[in-house]
Amino acid sequence: MSGQGIWEKLQNVDKRVFYWILFIGLTVPFLRPLNLPIAVTPSTQAYYDGLKSIEPGEVVVLSINSGVSAWGDVLPAMVASVYQVHAQDGKLIVWSIGYTDTDITWNKIKEKLPEVFSDWEEGVDYVYFGYAPPQETNVALLRDNIRAVFTQDITKTPIDQIPLMKDINGANKIKFVMSSDTGDAQMYYIRQWKNGAVNYEKTGSPPLVAELGIAMNKSGDMVYFLSGDEFGLVAGSRGAAELEKLVVRPGDATITMDAISVSHVLLVLAIILANVGMLAMRGKKQ
Repeated sequence: MSGQGIWEKLQNVDKRVFYWILFIGLTVPFLRPLNLPIAVTPSTQAYYDGLKSIEPGEVVVLSINSGVSAWGDVLPAMVASVYQVHAQDGKLIVWSIGYTDTDITWNKIKEKLPEVFSDWEEGVDYVYFGYAPPQETNVALLRDNIRAVFTQDITKTPIDQIPLMKDINGANKIKFVMSSDTGDAQMYYIRQWKNGAVNYEKTGSPPLVAELGIAMNKSGDMVYFLSGDEFGLVAGSRGAAELEKLVVRPGDATITMDAISVSHVLLVLAIILANVGMLAMRGKKQ
């Protein structure tokens, strides 16, 4: 390529070089998160405000209605949520009415939050019941009589021997539900809890519902947030990154968004470079 100008040389560069640049650029956030700026959407802010409203000792439910395949979208939001419940000195009940691989997800949440679960005492500060079918039928039962669905926790401790559950047997003792969804499980809670016949004893109003959903559901589920049926909506890794920013604990979603941002910056630079090169070469030919 002797005698060629910079633009001629760039035209002849092996395409694999650009793929390596992209690969290296995407690797950087995974080695060292960049914490690039991200704007917080109203639905995520409202969800965070709901978490911040938890008073010491108040009980909330995490309903894991998503499987391992959706971890990229919803796991970081669940991790950030549990972290904030702990920060508020709240209590947590966890179950699933949608996926049989819930144990794997719950164990991963605990793995991601060693500082929380080294402080929390199982059965006193949190309890995990596991999976119970068949979806909306059980959601209605859980509202009125948790013991009609779960007689013991995952460790096989009878529910009446769990200190956290001593005075709790229905939605009247639960402030709100956080439903992690790949489908429409949050609708079961909206119909049976939010619009049901039981009121939370501290407010005299029905327990609230929030959704931690996959990104593709946001456009369809936003109507429930705008109507007030959901007090918050965190959608996909973008929403989870916003929540991580609010709880001041960058995690996997922040890394994901950093990588996406880097890839977009590199793409824009490549397009600009290609157009400048084209114009330069055109001017040279003329």
